[in-house]
Amino acid sequence: MIRKILRTILLYLLFTLTIKAQSVTARVTNEENKPIPYVSIQIGTTYGVVSNEEGVFMISPSKADADEVTFSCIGFETLVIPKADLNNNTYILKEQVSVLDEVFVTNIKLSPLEILGKVIENAPKNYSAKDVKKTFFLRTSIENKLIRNKFQLVKSSLEKKSTLKDLNEELDEITKKNVNLHSQHYSESYGFLYAEKNETKLSVVKAIELKNKANDISGDQASNKLLNVVKRHLEPDATYKVKSGLFSIDDSLKIDSPEKDVITDEDTAPLKTNLSYLTNSLNKFYTNKDLDFFTRDKFYKYSFDGYATYKGEMIYIIGFQPQKSAAHYYGKFYVNASDYAIVKLEYNLMDGQIEKKVNLKFLIGIETMEDRTKVEAIFTKNAENKYSVNFVKRQKGTYTYIDRPLKFTKNKLDKKEETRMLKIDFLMEMDTYTTDELFIIDEKKITSGEFKNVIEKENYNIDYLSKYDSEVWKDYNVLAPVEAIKNYK
Repeated sequence: MIRKILRTILLYLLFTLTIKAQSVTARVTNEENKPIPYVSIQIGTTYGVVSNEEGVFMISPSKADADEVTFSCIGFETLVIPKADLNNNTYILKEQVSVLDEVFVTNIKLSPLEILGKVIENAPKNYSAKDVKKTFFLRTSIENKLIRNKFQLVKSSLEKKSTLKDLNEELDEITKKNVNLHSQHYSESYGFLYAEKNETKLSVVKAIELKNKANDISGDQASNKLLNVVKRHLEPDATYKVKSGLFSIDDSLKIDSPEKDVITDEDTAPLKTNLSYLTNSLNKFYTNKDLDFFTRDKFYKYSFDGYATYKGEMIYIIGFQPQKSAAHYYGKFYVNASDYAIVKLEYNLMDGQIEKKVNLKFLIGIETMEDRTKVEAIFTKNAENKYSVNFVKRQKGTYTYIDRPLKFTKNKLDKKEETRMLKIDFLMEMDTYTTDELFIIDEKKITSGEFKNVIEKENYNIDYLSKYDSEVWKDYNVLAPVEAIKNYK
């Protein structure tokens, strides 16, 4: 009997310890049960996460030795609970009702423009942007809409007219199927971004891509579909030179070569550029010419939009909107009243404005235009008592136009052999909406020697997934997946 009781107690203890060690998935809402996105959930000073856009977060309490969990979000009262009470529950934050203290009432006499001046003046000592190692998690969502797609055979020296007829019919069929198609895919990466002065290095620990390749209509996939049709009408034993305008794509394309079904690696440089922009450029907002609402204040009208408290400190809320036609943005920034550091930034591109445009239609048949931008960034203090980006969400809309010829020329085995060639005009108009969500999990100061010892690889591995797998990020401290990712097939 005693042995049975002891065994029951032991099993209970083991079960309890297992539960405590596991990750908690919970939700943060307001009093009306509406989700609150991007809430900081912190256990101690060095371990925490951010809720996703649906208010959901995942965290492993056992990884922190502190006893309390703190929920913080501008506009809401801070919630503190014992770590032992953290479970798969819904946590409600009350909307903030603040009372101004005497010091704040005195400081509020500053005009919005004077507050901006204080922000710029104190920014160099408030923000860190170099000699650091950032542990990051980046989620990117890309939604494509095909506006127009057209393939037209313009020239050929193939022998059989029946082959040309079949090819034209297949190209027409592709065009009909592609009208108004949509596709969406996600990529996620985890690793370390190192920065020293004006140089950065990237080390990717893990990366995945969630994509339905059969339904994907991105530029690469559209080109591949065209290529697969063309392959069926060329000689299977031959190799071909493939050119697009003046640019060579492949010197020895073999028609019967198998397609790659799984993405194995990706260039490091584009990911590093994106991460650097989302972190370093925002940490240096006060010198960033792209953010002209900080650097060209005469172009904008500023207003005092209220106040809030955040982590026990008073916050100014400053709104801005264009005053001159050369200004492009509107939004708000939230300023700590004690040190004039920006703790949150929101800005949007005005409707009808173009942030970036590349028009090479007449030169190489390509035009791109970025005409929708929305950014939300949250800054927190690091171990060095400096502010830096903790979370940033950037949404960007891009229009792309491509009108280029594709030319396939058979490689001759004999100089006397007659030249065989096929030329197709390829036209595509695409609207792409990209959402980047970057969570800086940790930031530590590094030495020059540590930076020098980091070896950056030219490529990093990507695991391709066709549907959501809850085990992928099981042991990582990352943003919780949204329902669209969980239900992706």
